[in-house]
Amino acid sequence: MTRRALRIGAITISFECDDTFTVPEASSRFLISPDATPDVDIVVKRGTPLPPRGELVFDSGGTWRLYRDGDKNVYEFRSPVLRSDPYKTATFDAAFTRGEVIVADDAAHGIDPLEYPIDELLVGAILSNGAGVELHGVGIIDDGRGYLFVGQSGAGKTTTARLWLADEKPMTILSDDRIIVREVDGELRMYGTPWHGEAQVCAAADAPLEAIYLLEQAPKTEVREIDDADAVARLFACSFPLFYRPESILFTITFLTKIVHKRVVRVLAFAPDATAVRAVRR
Repeated sequence: MTRRALRIGAITISFECDDTFTVPEASSRFLISPDATPDVDIVVKRGTPLPPRGELVFDSGGTWRLYRDGDKNVYEFRSPVLRSDPYKTATFDAAFTRGEVIVADDAAHGIDPLEYPIDELLVGAILSNGAGVELHGVGIIDDGRGYLFVGQSGAGKTTTARLWLADEKPMTILSDDRIIVREVDGELRMYGTPWHGEAQVCAAADAPLEAIYLLEQAPKTEVREIDDADAVARLFACSFPLFYRPESILFTITFLTKIVHKRVVRVLAFAPDATAVRAVRR
């Protein structure tokens, strides 16, 4: 068994697994010393995952379900292409500080021990307990300043990432799809994640959050102000709270309102050319 540790959004996930598992390239950028003090400690095993007992809390309608078994949170994962049903379970304590992942023997060797969506579900659960929010967006560090471009699918996130990549001035893209925002000592910071989009770029870095731009595609580039209520609503539509927990929804709305009140949110109506980059830098 080998111990490794990932740090995503200033959350340290320590996990122990054997050599039938491999950390993928994107996640490997977020590896830190295995001796780091973990926020979550996980053991990953091969075996026979058993169907969870207890109350069904949430059905994703896709590959996973969440059950509550006493004070434990149990995720069940199913796949039509594998014989085992379920092919994987992940069990965490109530505070998401300790966990166990069991992967079926017939699941492929070389897979990620915390294969999506376990890693994102885990980070999302911790954030929703008052630590921060995950947003559907592109995060860019330019000359030490953090810019976050938020939008749902089709809003232009991949286009935005490619426009900045094409610029001659050096900068860092934290992710072209998922960004974490937290408040640290009264300052908003944004963090990269390994959950990238079509541009397939991500970085294990963070920066002070200078501005958030709500993306709109347009014939001509312009930056516009936006009403506070509209800004909160549009940010919430691009966030990932635990919709089955009222406390999570309340925290997310409260935190997004706090962000908006810092006067960092604007609309970026942009043409798909270099004017979008220049408008932000101005």
